[in-house]
Amino acid sequence: MDSKLGLGPMSTEIIEAVFRYSHFHRKQLMMIPSKNQIDHEGGYVNSWTTKQFMDFVKDLRTKYEFANVKVCRDHCGPGFNGNFDLEDTYASIRSDVENGFDLIHIDFAHFKGSMDERLEASRKAVELCLSLNPSIALEIGTDENLGVNVTTNELANIEKEVDFFLQFCKPEFYVVQTGSLVKEMNQVGSYNGEFIERVAEALHAKGVKLKEHNADYLTSEEIEKRKGIVDALNIAPQLGVIQTSLVITKCLQYGVDFSKYLDVVYNGRKWEKWLHTNEASNKMLCCLVAGHYHFCTPEFKEIIEKLKQSEDINEKIIESIMEVIEHYESCQ
Repeated sequence: MDSKLGLGPMSTEIIEAVFRYSHFHRKQLMMIPSKNQIDHEGGYVNSWTTKQFMDFVKDLRTKYEFANVKVCRDHCGPGFNGNFDLEDTYASIRSDVENGFDLIHIDFAHFKGSMDERLEASRKAVELCLSLNPSIALEIGTDENLGVNVTTNELANIEKEVDFFLQFCKPEFYVVQTGSLVKEMNQVGSYNGEFIERVAEALHAKGVKLKEHNADYLTSEEIEKRKGIVDALNIAPQLGVIQTSLVITKCLQYGVDFSKYLDVVYNGRKWEKWLHTNEASNKMLCCLVAGHYHFCTPEFKEIIEKLKQSEDINEKIIESIMEVIEHYESCQ
């Protein structure tokens, strides 16, 4: 896998932007749906099941014949969609493989058990993936990025974990806590360069690539710091914020009332996990950071239809997302 950038599929426009960019720039990109976004029983993105999502992907592959987009399951493990039953994780894996996913990220960070039990459960999930498709690519790493600077003392633990997986599979990526963290509409973490260089050296020696999650809102300089060290970056919430902010800006420009949508987003309380220094009373900020969870609501669809009377809002969204992709691709 050659791609250096994974992008979250929060909407049909974002997904199409990824395919269009890949098509015209001949760049391989990764689409990284999480279980709460798209899953075997549906998710918040268009209420799509895995099959419905992949049907849309197939249509885009026909429309953009030169696109090279790898579909990669992000955070496949218990708890990420609120369901801790391992059978739900296994059902996701079966559906992902059946529908042609290219990579699955096995992430048991929320598994309720000891480290040894967590690793053993991860092994079983990996073995299920390989039994269904021996050629499927794998991503591992059982820690969530928390924005903390992990010390070099943790290097031995990382190597031990990678060596455990190398006994029965060859992972494409290992996810490392780089210090990055997304809150509100900002990158509030701090890149732990010295530590990451040492981890990258150890991983590369084992034939495993280093992936960074939570890489949203990075400047050109911050992306360039990672060259030759971090092999791939994932971004997602930034894309949802861009679409939400663009739509609200256009509503203000054309006098379209979006108060009902604002209420739906605020009452949904998905913004709680994104707050950092602002208060819950900042209703507009809460809407901006959590608007993407509600793109398939009647309230959002209504304002999109009204905006279409003034301009091609879907095309504007696609163009804005492509600008973000270009920012990251041009710096890597």
